[in-house]
Amino acid sequence: MSTAVIAAIAGILGIIIGRLWDTRSESTRWRRDQKVASYQRFAEQFQSVYEGIRSVALADPGTDNFQKAVEEARRDRAWDCALTAVWLHGSPAVVAAANSLDKSITKLFYDAQERVFLVEDWHRERLHSQDAFIQFVNAVREELALAPVDFNPFPQAST
Repeated sequence: MSTAVIAAIAGILGIIIGRLWDTRSESTRWRRDQKVASYQRFAEQFQSVYEGIRSVALADPGTDNFQKAVEEARRDRAWDCALTAVWLHGSPAVVAAANSLDKSITKLFYDAQERVFLVEDWHRERLHSQDAFIQFVNAVREELALAPVDFNPFPQAST
């Protein structure tokens, strides 16, 4: 009889410990999924914001297209939401890289409004933002234990 009681207690303890382990594992996976989703959303929004700034930079300031491009870029709040998600879920290294990218892209936006860019000038001006984006991606890949990759987010052929 005592063997049956011990076996029952061991079984119940096994279930409790297993459930606690599952809960902890699920919580860890959920946090990792939130990080990955916020990093991906931020990278996607970077591409969108960059294209908006490029439209401003290459437009003639005296035209309606210029004003429309500036207004559209200012109205899009998705960048700020994506950055906030990185602030909430990101590691310190990734948050620092995201902040650096935010500063770089903000400067690029203001520069795009202040003067007309020739295509060659635009390719040169965007390099700081390109480097900041590469640093962000590298920080994310390092945090997620992914191998580093060599990539160019802005091939010279695109204008």
